[in-house]
Amino acid sequence: MSNTEASRQEPARDGNAPVKETPLPWGKLMALLAVRLTEPVGFTLILPFMYDMVGGFEIVHNPKDIAFYAGLLLTSYHFIRTLTIMYWGILSDRIGRRPVLLFGLLGDLLTFVLFGVSKSFTWALVVRCLNGLFTGSAVVIKPVAAEISDDTNRTRMMAMLQLMWHLGSMLGGAIGGVFVDPSYAFL
Repeated sequence: MSNTEASRQEPARDGNAPVKETPLPWGKLMALLAVRLTEPVGFTLILPFMYDMVGGFEIVHNPKDIAFYAGLLLTSYHFIRTLTIMYWGILSDRIGRRPVLLFGLLGDLLTFVLFGVSKSFTWALVVRCLNGLFTGSAVVIKPVAAEISDDTNRTRMMAMLQLMWHLGSMLGGAIGGVFVDPSYAFL
């Protein structure tokens, strides 16, 4: 019997022998945690400079309109994500988890760059919708975690994924805050 099989055995009938936790597959887990970190960073990164960015677009004629248009940009991401996320799960079952994760990461990177250079509200809205479309990694992360874990270590692994979400949310806002006006802050 291998160590993995022995660690997954149930306790003795008397209940005195505890079940050993299978060691976490740190190599795979670290890659998965890095992917998990990208989603909240990308979502919260834009929050600090959203107001100034939208205020600079030609569509805003009254400062009171900025909140409305900023809300549209934020909502468009989640609206498109809601419409498409189930299809990413189906696709990952057909072609595999890794291609969906890689395609989602590449799409996120591309749309972040395109959003950052947006000169019009329409372009920013289209890119933000595309960013919502490329959130396939979000639906694939938990099944991958379930596949690389077992009953003895799955709870710890899922907790680490949630921890990465919160850490990414803090990092994204902080990074966005640093780069609100880089020409003023660094020159």
